[in-house]
Amino acid sequence: MKNFLILGLMVIALPAFGQKFNAGLFGGVSASQVDGDTYSGFKKLGLTAGAYVNREINFDIYWQLEIKYVMRGVYEGPTDANPNFLHRSVYHYIEFPLSAHYIWNDKIQAEGGFSPEVFLNYRSWDQDGLQDPESYPENRRFGLSVFGGIHYWYKPVASVGIRYTYSAFPFRDPQEWHNVLNRGFFHNVLALTLGYRFLHH
Repeated sequence: MKNFLILGLMVIALPAFGQKFNAGLFGGVSASQVDGDTYSGFKKLGLTAGAYVNREINFDIYWQLEIKYVMRGVYEGPTDANPNFLHRSVYHYIEFPLSAHYIWNDKIQAEGGFSPEVFLNYRSWDQDGLQDPESYPENRRFGLSVFGGIHYWYKPVASVGIRYTYSAFPFRDPQEWHNVLNRGFFHNVLALTLGYRFLHH
């Protein structure tokens, strides 16, 4: 974990060593679900925030490196058939997305890439409150996601964007290995963010 934090600090510090880098901050909300469980829908809301540096490769194509915090999870509330039911889980992650971007007319930005990630913490609640941590399933400490998104720069230094992220491989093993339809558990996340570019060359 310490090595990842050092890498993150290096990402933020890179602009000081070159005049061709852009850097900025972003933050917003995430809506998520988990593929592989019995629930559906992007019902779990959370927060996401981070920092980035990027550099032009050629014309309007850029590479970008980020350090990012994100909340993922699951939410299923009471229903008419089961008014006392509740399930809520929250996963905390640090991500290190690496992506390529194409910017059209200095306004529309399309992106795609992959994101190594570190699992930090997990909590789960039901209708009786916080569940016993001893009963929590085992989640992989390190993971990898793929993502794509689009952003609109409504000012030279300010943007709004949406990004879709999906686990490249399961963050948790399936409960039934003999079930060919159950490949494990995958995070499925939409994030809406505002961005600010404070260094631009």
